[in-house]
Parts: sequence; C-alpha cells; structure tokens
Amino acid sequence: MLLFFSAIAQSNVYQDPGYDTLYIESFRDKLVVTLVSAANTNTISVIDSTGNEVAFSTNLPMSFGLALDYKWITVEYTTSFGRSGPEQFGYTSMRNIGFGLTGRKFWFRNFYQNTKGYYLSNPEYFYPEFNPAVDIYPHRDDITSSVYFANINYGFNHRRYSNMASLWQIEKQKKSAGSFTAGLSFAYSTYNADSALVPKKYQDLFASKEFITGYYFTMLGVNGGYLHTFSFGKNHGLFVSLALIPGLSFQSGKAFSEEGQLSPREGHIGGHLEGRIVTGFNGERWYTTMSYVGYVISSNFEDRNPFDQGYGFFRFVVGFKLTMPEAKSSLLKKIGL
Repeated sequence: MLLFFSAIAQSNVYQDPGYDTLYIESFRDKLVVTLVSAANTNTISVIDSTGNEVAFSTNLPMSFGLALDYKWITVEYTTSFGRSGPEQFGYTSMRNIGFGLTGRKFWFRNFYQNTKGYYLSNPEYFYPEFNPAVDIYPHRDDITSSVYFANINYGFNHRRYSNMASLWQIEKQKKSAGSFTAGLSFAYSTYNADSALVPKKYQDLFASKEFITGYYFTMLGVNGGYLHTFSFGKNHGLFVSLALIPGLSFQSGKAFSEEGQLSPREGHIGGHLEGRIVTGFNGERWYTTMSYVGYVISSNFEDRNPFDQGYGFFRFVVGFKLTMPEAKSSLLKKIGL
C-alpha cells in the first residue's frame, strides 16, 4: 500500500520545463535536418577625396549546404561548390560554417566565412567607355577575405520568447512574444591582396597615398536590443520574427602595404549592429523559412581600414524533424544530449 500511494504522489509532481508551454512548444528531443540554400554578399571599397567610391564585390549565386539541430546545439555548413554567378563578373569561391549553443537564457552563435575573388562593380570610375552589355568586368582573383563573428546574449523574457523558434525552428512560438536582450560580440576579419585596390596611376585622386594590401581587424563589444516573433495561422504555424541589436565595441586593426606595415596597431571605439527578419512555416514535422541576417561594423582608423564591413546572409531552408531514441550514455545525459 505504501508503495502504491508513493507512486501516485510522484506522478502528480509538476516538473517545470523552464518555459511557458502556452507560448512555446519544444521539439528539442527531435533531430532537425535542414537543407540550406544561402546567398552571401561582401563588398570591399575605398573612397576618393571627393567622396566617390571604388567598390569590389563578390560574384556568388545561391550556395547550398546542410544544417543539423538537436537539443541545445546546431551546426551548419554551406559552400559555393565551385559555382559562381554571371561569367562577366569572374569567379568567386566561398565557404561558410557556423554553429550555436542555445539554452533557455543564453544564446551563443558564431560563424566563419572565407571568400576569394572579387570584381570591380563600378568600372566606369577607371574606364569611362565601359559598356556593361558587352565588356567583361575587371576581376581580382588575388583578393581574399575572411571573417569570424561570434556573440552571446541573455534573453530577459526567456520563459515566453524562444530564440530557437526564430532561428532554427527546433521550437515553436505558439503565441506572439518578444524579449529584450544584452550580451557580448566578437569579430576578427582579414583582407589580403597582391596589390592595392586602386592602380598607382589613379592614386593621386585619393586622400591617402598608403594603399593597403593586407588588413587585420579585431572587435570586442557589448550589445543590447529587442527581438519579437509574431505567430498566426492554423496551429500558430506561420510566423514573422524581427530583431535589432546594436552595440558599442573596442576595435583595433593594423594595415600593410606592398612595402610592409603602415603603422602600429590602432584602437578606437566603434559601433556594430545585427538585424534580421525571418518568416516561414513551422509544423510538427516539416518547416520552411526565408530569412535575411545582416551585420554592420562601423569603425574609424584614419583611412587605414579598406573594409566597408557589411555581411549579409539570405537563406531559404526546408527542414524535417526526426524522432530520436533516448540516449543511453550517462555522459550524454549529463550534458543534455
């Protein structure tokens, strides 16, 4: 009898899942497999003494890859697979890898992107007779850039707002909700080329005579902003999610020309911004989303920074949630997998 009543009492004990079930539905026990198509853009530019820009851009079509999400971890990889955009813009190669560790309160995301090959997007600056209908755009195979970006944020309304539901659909936002957030951001980017972006015969048009062939940039800052997801439709499967997270950062960088390092490493206070918009359908098994995530870094290094540091990611994904067997390993259970 004592054993019998003990069993009944135990079954009635409420176990708090850590979130409001009226607002959030979790699929964390399922393995979410996602086919990813992404369009990545990057531009590097310098500005002359009259304010006109000389810009080099990437020539990338949609790249493809795979993402896996389970419990609190997500991993994604995309690449151009040797493909490039229109032939008149030359060849660009790109690979991108990212992962996130997302709990209820803290959200960590990071990515690494490497890009090689840029074309001059406004050749009329150097070649007034340029005809875009028939001429080949000047292309620089030697230009290579890379960026590593990471941030960790705390969600103040983590019981009713799911960051996972807006980014990776391993959860569902059943009712519209938002959250303020605060955290830290870090970035490290590089740029290398065999020669300066501007040919020597045109360098008198620019304020700086020290033209950069290499640059290394580091940023560490604090950020805070607001995120909101609007849920609607049958079973609340449709959603639109918005985020705007600005911040201030300490930024440092050093530049090199063909003759060597231009100056000692410089450090300044600058700004950075993350913004995103995501829309899609999140069902019990299938989901699909379209999203745009943008990162902007604003800095002032006395004309020694060649980067117009803006990184944009357009993604279209289709995913499926697979039921996973319960983990038998005690180690996996301890770390929540």
